[in-house]
Amino acid sequence: MPRFSYTIFLAKAPRADFEAYLTENARNNIGTAGHQAINVDELGENSILHVFRGSSGPPPWMRRLAQRIPELQLVNRQSVAALLFVHVGHYLIVVSYSHGWMLLNENMFESDFGLLVAINSLDPEKLKRLERSNLGDALQGVAQSPFQRDFNSFGVDDALDLVKKLSGAAQDDSGLDTVTGARSLKITGEYSLDDVVAMSGDIVELFKSSAYRNTAFSIIDSVRPVTDGPLRNELFAMVVDSIKANEDRFELGLPANTEAEGVSFRFSGPGLRRAYPDLLLRHYVEAMGARIGEITTQTLGDHKIISEFDDDRPNMIWPIRKALLGSISKDGERYAINDGRWYRIDNTFKTSIEGSFSDVVRDWDIPRPGPIRKIYDEAGNGRIEIEADYNARIAQDLGLVLLDRTEIRIPNVVRSGFEPCDLLDVANKRFIHVKKNSRRSNILSHFFKQGSNSAQQFRKVAATWAQLVELVRDAGHEQEATRLEEQENNQGEGWSVEFWVVDAPRSTGEFNIPFFSKISLRDEVSDLRAMQYEVALRFIEIAPDNI
Repeated sequence: MPRFSYTIFLAKAPRADFEAYLTENARNNIGTAGHQAINVDELGENSILHVFRGSSGPPPWMRRLAQRIPELQLVNRQSVAALLFVHVGHYLIVVSYSHGWMLLNENMFESDFGLLVAINSLDPEKLKRLERSNLGDALQGVAQSPFQRDFNSFGVDDALDLVKKLSGAAQDDSGLDTVTGARSLKITGEYSLDDVVAMSGDIVELFKSSAYRNTAFSIIDSVRPVTDGPLRNELFAMVVDSIKANEDRFELGLPANTEAEGVSFRFSGPGLRRAYPDLLLRHYVEAMGARIGEITTQTLGDHKIISEFDDDRPNMIWPIRKALLGSISKDGERYAINDGRWYRIDNTFKTSIEGSFSDVVRDWDIPRPGPIRKIYDEAGNGRIEIEADYNARIAQDLGLVLLDRTEIRIPNVVRSGFEPCDLLDVANKRFIHVKKNSRRSNILSHFFKQGSNSAQQFRKVAATWAQLVELVRDAGHEQEATRLEEQENNQGEGWSVEFWVVDAPRSTGEFNIPFFSKISLRDEVSDLRAMQYEVALRFIEIAPDNI
């Protein structure tokens, strides 16, 4: 028997009026000349096939080609899509043909149906393709193999790796053959349509199963994106209520898709023109004034943040909704938002991450650097001190070696340059890295990774220490350079890596970083400690407002 593929969706709840599962545009086409509805006998308890036909003119490429080749005969296109609704027992499945999936109202269907069936049915050692994104670096990737591979060989060993789609061979006892899972489920094998409907009960049980938690796939539960539309809307509504109640659960940050850090910030929407030197939710609340009680989920999208720079770069603008950072609990589950997207966080995993974060945070039992400055003009507009200027100032104040914007290269390795640190404390053997923005998950994750990579290179590559000595000597610190030379045979031994992060305290007086950055920090701390480095995270307070 030949092999066929079927794409299946699972409805959240079965309804007799199948048209309710369609988009508004699809419903508007019901009864027109391009639509056909056919009741299907003896397929489940109740089945109907909706076929949608549409036609249009020649494709754009053909029109362009005809301008150069007038003899070309233009051919009109015709598109056909279909959706087969099958009611079986206590559930309803939809089999999609062609682009039929585009006609479905996604809010009516289980958002992770295909993915969960896949991880409960796929053999972890027989995967062919994996699509993922990483919260730490804001990158997306696809890994595929001409042969079957095990799950861990794809490199998914980080809780920040979000598995979006999986393909491969199913386990022998699953009753399936080849499976691809994301929002929908695609199964391929020697199946007839009746076979697929007959298997649907077992497929739904695979969706409900938690067996994957005993396999390599269990990592997906640590952090899982919320793809259910109604749930996302509920969570945003809870954010609005939290802001109105002044609960201090959320803060504002810069979007993940930019490297730029502005020196002042404005809000578009509240009508207040004042610029602020730091990006804080309380500044937005202040800008709204008495109107803060009027905000809605729509407001979070309509109102914008404007980041301004001290050079010729254009302003950067993004919505409040995309800037939110924080977490909230609903029905016993913990949800966190980052870059406008919601994620469900496993409670046990969250507790572990928070514990590892607390373990590395240190008070200032050493000389404390002065706060980063806020600079105001006569109109009350403020901007914040540039990071490079701040590093130079505290290096002088604390007697540290300034290495910001310097570079060390690993010999004979292309593109191996790395910044050793921002500040070097030779007397106390500390590599110090400084970051002025504590509310950007991807930037902080990159910051921790850079600091970890730098320290590890000093332990691994002998030539890097000699270059460090020369950088320190070139910076005018002869005595410190001599001390470093004395340690060349045991470079990095007894040293510590410190991350100094500029932050404004929350209403409780405590400092914090985004949850997803804490995951990155945990991983880098583990690597550094394995190489005998001590690690500390310290917070530098932003200067209080002076007006």
